[in-house]
Amino acid sequence: MTLLDTIERGTAELEHAFDAALDAALPNPVALIFSDLPLAYQGKRDLIFALDLFNEGENECALICGFARDRLRDDATADIAHLEREGWYYLRTSIDPTWQFDDGAPSLPAALAYLAQVLHERTDAVRAAPRPPSHDVTPSAQRAALLRRLRSETKI
Repeated sequence: MTLLDTIERGTAELEHAFDAALDAALPNPVALIFSDLPLAYQGKRDLIFALDLFNEGENECALICGFARDRLRDDATADIAHLEREGWYYLRTSIDPTWQFDDGAPSLPAALAYLAQVLHERTDAVRAAPRPPSHDVTPSAQRAALLRRLRSETKI
């Protein structure tokens, strides 16, 4: 298996984890089927970060993994060592800023597996947590009147 194959498989697995996390974290997932939206990997990653399901270092690592995948798609023999080092740096410092417990070589496949595992754990926690109630106290009749008024004010 080539590095491109490994990165493709890892980013695909992570993107499926993005879909599951978005379905769990956002209300009414039936109306939003994230695997069908044209967000792709990086757009879904942005939402995962915005929902606080990735910390900053995990988000940066996932971003860089996507860049590495795209670079290898363009040229399967491309040197992505600098991307691998950068992604690994962001990931490991999100775990421990001093990173004193490991001096091994960076690995994007390991980083992708880690990100998927962490996101699965956080998704399970989101599913287990109670959903907050809607805080809209305005009656639907008032909402309907507001929408009708705005429609009449914005006619072209």
